[in-house]
Parts: sequence; C-alpha cells; structure tokens
Amino acid sequence: MVTVVAVLIGVVVVAVAAAIWWRSNTKFVEGRQEHWFKTFAAERGGAFHSGVGPGPAPTFGVAHPSGRPLAESTRTAWVEFRHRDRPVIAIDTRESFRRSDDHTGFRDIHVTQVAVPPCPELRIVPGRALSMPTLPPDSRLEDALARWLAANPRFGQRNVVVEHGSARTWAQGCATRENVAAEAEFLAELAEQLPAALWAQGVSGAG
Repeated sequence: MVTVVAVLIGVVVVAVAAAIWWRSNTKFVEGRQEHWFKTFAAERGGAFHSGVGPGPAPTFGVAHPSGRPLAESTRTAWVEFRHRDRPVIAIDTRESFRRSDDHTGFRDIHVTQVAVPPCPELRIVPGRALSMPTLPPDSRLEDALARWLAANPRFGQRNVVVEHGSARTWAQGCATRENVAAEAEFLAELAEQLPAALWAQGVSGAG
C-alpha cells in the first residue's frame, strides 16, 4: 500500500512539474512572438523574427558580440530595418557568467549593428588603444586609424567591433527603442566617418 501511494505521489509531482514547464514555455514563446521588434519592423518596413519557429532570414549580422553569425542562431529575437539608408539589425540575447556562488547565471544584453563593406577587423574599447588584430605588427593602416580615433574621441566611448560586414556595439540590458535608435545613429555616423582606407583594404588585411 505504501509503495502504491509513493508511486501515485511521484506521478502527481511529475505531472505538476510538466504542467508548470508547459505553461512557462508557452508564455515565453508568446512573449517572444509579440516582442516590440514586431511592431517596430512594421513601422520601418523591416523584418522581424522572434527566434521561435520558422521566419525570415537576416541579410547580415551576428547573434552575439563574440561574432557568432546571426543566420546560424535559431533562438535569437532580431529586427532588421534601415537607418540613414544603411541596413541595421538589433537583437536581444543573453550571455552566461559565473556567479559568486560558483553557479552559472545569465544576463540580458542587446547588440546593434550596421552593414559595412568587407574590411580588416577593427576593435575599439573605451580607455584602450585601437586594435586591428588581423593586420601585421606596425601596420600603416592601424596607425592611420589610431590617429583618426585620437582626432575623433567621441567614437572611442563605446565598445565597437567592425568585421564580417558588420559594425556593432552592445550593452547590458534588453533592447529598447531609445537605445537601438541611439546606437544605430552612432554606428551609421561611425561608418560614414571612418577613413576610406579601411574599406579600400577589403578583406586582404594588407598593412
């Protein structure tokens, strides 16, 4: 009798856990499908994908600051639109981090990026020297870009990576209309102001 009761209790516990998971997952999917990106895409004549189920494909971009291609991600919410006649993609994603109790936690981040021509990799980190890791040491192009950044310090106030046809910046927290608009404007102006020598190098990376 005790064994039967224990089995019944186990079945009930499993059923309740399954119901809670199903409801939570359903709400997650519904929330993603109604992300504000959807309305924003309609307003801008752009494209939106919730990261749930089939949907349109992005024309460029990455799914994370690390550079993972967005086209290969199946769980990332993104919106593509045009700003200053440039394609722009904004995404909402998460990144893992090690908590103080040695467990893994997750935090929201958003990435905004504009399409640019192929070029050698360019990295800008606030408070550090500009770097172009794919170029040989003492590259004349890197020196020229460093001088340009010194003359235009406002472009050194955000983390920026230019590579794979994308100029991108990111920050913690979910994307909002305000931060996406501000970051798209910043990146579009950056792309317009960067020295033409960067684009002239194409993907060759010649120094």
